[in-house]
Amino acid sequence: MFIQLIWVFALFHLSSSNERPKISPTPPKILLKTGEMASFTCILQKGSLPVEIEWLKGNNIIRSSSNAVIEKNQRTSNLIIQSITISDSGNYTCKVSNSFGSDISTSQLIVEGPPQWLSKPQDMRVGPKERFTIKCSGIGHPSPTITWKRQIDSSWKDLFDSSSVFTKISPTEISGSQLMKERDEGKYGCEVSNGINPNLWTEFQIQVSGKTVAF
Repeated sequence: MFIQLIWVFALFHLSSSNERPKISPTPPKILLKTGEMASFTCILQKGSLPVEIEWLKGNNIIRSSSNAVIEKNQRTSNLIIQSITISDSGNYTCKVSNSFGSDISTSQLIVEGPPQWLSKPQDMRVGPKERFTIKCSGIGHPSPTITWKRQIDSSWKDLFDSSSVFTKISPTEISGSQLMKERDEGKYGCEVSNGINPNLWTEFQIQVSGKTVAF
């Protein structure tokens, strides 16, 4: 009977230690400004040791580098990112695994700062009957807006106030068609802004080839 009790106790102790990891909750969102330091902490609330702790941005494993430092012990891990930029925005996940399962916790890092370029318009040559598109875009938080302009004499005017041959087809893209050389050829500009200076500005030239289209 004594041997049986020891055996039952041993089985109970073994089963109670065979526990999958459970991570303490982490903040769902973290809002910081460019240049600040981001710090994430992952704490093993319960679960059998040993455990493996990994950090991911999106689906990519994060390794220690000159800008990202990972500190670990048996039950906790810290991820520290120095001097964050807009490109550091994204979902950061801590994954803890052992022989009996795994658990994850994800925080969204939102980096607030001036916009950065995604795409700039380039100088272009178009035919008088050609339909074309121009794209101008940037990233940032808050989300940037796009303003299209055209140079008339020595002043920059809103494109849609000064021309009827262009149409906005998305927040970052416009189309044009039926351009006339004398009327529409010239210098154009695109401004990307989100309320945090500096704004982005670029200029590009549109040349119209061929004969003038008569209306």
